[in-house]
Amino acid sequence: MSPLLYEDPVLLRGDLHKHAALLACESFQFAAGIIAVPLNISEFALAARCYPIVFADTETMLPLAVTGLSAASNLFVDDEGRWSDGTYVPAYVRRYPFLPVTTPGSDALMLAIDRPRLIERDGMVREDEPDRLFDGEQASPLAAHALDFCERYHRDHLRTAEFVAGLRDRDLLETRRADIHLPDQSQFRIDGFRMIDRTKLRALPDDCLGDWFRKGWLDLAALAEASQANWQTLLDRHAARGASADTPPARRRSTRKRADA
Repeated sequence: MSPLLYEDPVLLRGDLHKHAALLACESFQFAAGIIAVPLNISEFALAARCYPIVFADTETMLPLAVTGLSAASNLFVDDEGRWSDGTYVPAYVRRYPFLPVTTPGSDALMLAIDRPRLIERDGMVREDEPDRLFDGEQASPLAAHALDFCERYHRDHLRTAEFVAGLRDRDLLETRRADIHLPDQSQFRIDGFRMIDRTKLRALPDDCLGDWFRKGWLDLAALAEASQANWQTLLDRHAARGASADTPPARRRSTRKRADA
């Protein structure tokens, strides 16, 4: 099964893709249908201003930024594929269509791309073409930059997994649900996520709390807790989008000048 957002990841190789180029994403339309985005711990401070931060109710229990309340409706991407101004765009989304691939028995990472964003050509790609992926069989500046981003993302992912492992070892991630009540009296329930149990967190032994303080993990827990205020932001966005959908388009006034003007 392919990772979230990706249809068919393919490993980039200079010998196979030396004539290939990137089909750039012109908008965030590719993310319009996701309601939760994977998040790394270095992003908590920025993400906590915009999204509720929860943890997946899966084996990984990795952090997620909640971006929607109903299936296939990202409340931060509009009909034209624009991400909401002034809100943080998670690195997982900015990384697309690239992703890092680990090689068995090695710490080295290789670069992959979602196949729909790969342009494969028979002829040579011009050296001045900005979206080319290779210069001969060597990575182009575009591909080198993408690999650097993916490497930094992967290192942060490993630190995130360490933080989650600490939470799991102390049994701090509790299954939760959100009962949503809308102004029109409709309601629905969101489940399938976990949150940090504050009572258990405060009851940790002093030596553990000291260690977590030095690691910055207590700050991360506090940011995740503070981010829960953003459920109201999601409700407001959901209500506004529903109101917009129910409102008929306004009649446009003619802007053409009169012939005698």
